[in-house]
Amino acid sequence: MSLLRFLAERPLPALDGRCVYADGVQPLPLRAPLRGARSAQACVVGAGIAGLCAALELASQGQQVTLLEARRIGSGASGRNGGQALADYACGIEALERRLGPAAALRAWQLAELAVQRLRQRIADHAIDCEWACGTLSVARTPRDAARLHAALRHRQLHYGAAQLRWLEAPQVRRHVESPLYHGGVYDPHGGQLQPLLYTLGLARAALRRGVELHEQSQVLRIERSADGYLVHCADGSLRAPRLLLAAGAVPGAPLRRLRARVLPVATCMLATEPLTRPVLHGDPPPAVCDTCVIPDYYRQDAAGRLLFGSGAYHGGRVLRDPALRRQRLRQAMLRVFPQLQHARITHDWGGWIDASANLAPDFGRVGPGAVYVQGFSGHGLALSGLAGELAAQALLAGPAGCADFELFAALRHASLPGRGLLRRPLAALGEILGRLQQLL
Repeated sequence: MSLLRFLAERPLPALDGRCVYADGVQPLPLRAPLRGARSAQACVVGAGIAGLCAALELASQGQQVTLLEARRIGSGASGRNGGQALADYACGIEALERRLGPAAALRAWQLAELAVQRLRQRIADHAIDCEWACGTLSVARTPRDAARLHAALRHRQLHYGAAQLRWLEAPQVRRHVESPLYHGGVYDPHGGQLQPLLYTLGLARAALRRGVELHEQSQVLRIERSADGYLVHCADGSLRAPRLLLAAGAVPGAPLRRLRARVLPVATCMLATEPLTRPVLHGDPPPAVCDTCVIPDYYRQDAAGRLLFGSGAYHGGRVLRDPALRRQRLRQAMLRVFPQLQHARITHDWGGWIDASANLAPDFGRVGPGAVYVQGFSGHGLALSGLAGELAAQALLAGPAGCADFELFAALRHASLPGRGLLRRPLAALGEILGRLQQLL
């Protein structure tokens, strides 16, 4: 193996760190790994939000479901993300207009709003105490970004009926965010925030109550087609099922290389401060905030008064392997926004992998008879991944072309990054550099 290929394909670094969400949260008792030869009517791979919602939907339709998780419930992006539920797409609705046309884009917008509604409905239906609070704020760092954001707002109001979105001038933004950095923003009362680990564990408990069989520490090593469906192999067991749903996202070693080639694992990192005696976010409740840069900052205030601050999308380099450097970079980013927090103590910092598609649009599709997948949420998955799991389950049961909303996203074309790993990280790193340069222009 060449040195370049070795560097490109070596294992992704662990970014666990110390996640504030795990403090004081009672984890599920460990579910035993898959052992021996088993069977089910449906197999779901990946017990993040997408996989859990898929399993719940399948079980509600009377299916005997087995759910396989490579690590522990909530150990991936679903339990470690920024906690912001956004009613939009990472690529923007304008990109879907160009790819799908106005009518399909309108339905995609409705589905993005439905994703947040379904999230809130699940919280109510399953009595999940996950600190839900309404309100998100998108902010612009430069006058040019503010003009673009305002134009995007008008487009959504005129063509998508988004009357709830409200423009805030710079002084209005500063009433919510004590920072001089921003030149305008869009407030969305339909979006919101939550504690993602509590939400994910709540979904897992609901799935268990519905009779879903859940196995942790059961990484899928190989999938074989058989006359009666699929044979899924783990280290200590195998599962035979006529229906297969893949929702493993950016987990290193996720099954099916051709799907892994369509998304890039992107590392995002966060920190938590001690509870602030003087908050920097205001409102009733304070909104969750994300800026419009290619490499965004995103932050919110949790129920204990901590600032949870995330920044950056890192694809390689020492920052991913050096916890001290990671904390330093995060602190620098936080102080760029909130210089008054110079003396605030950082109590936690952590990172994790998300799955980003090349065009930042969600990637749904079929990989064979009775087999579907969802991935590529590109940082906008807290609400959308749950709806995606439900749509994938419906498509799995309805057969080809049986779920129009699933097929809408399956019609999107996605490129695979070239080189089977050789060029993936260099291309991603180049994209990050170009994105940061664009922010300076």
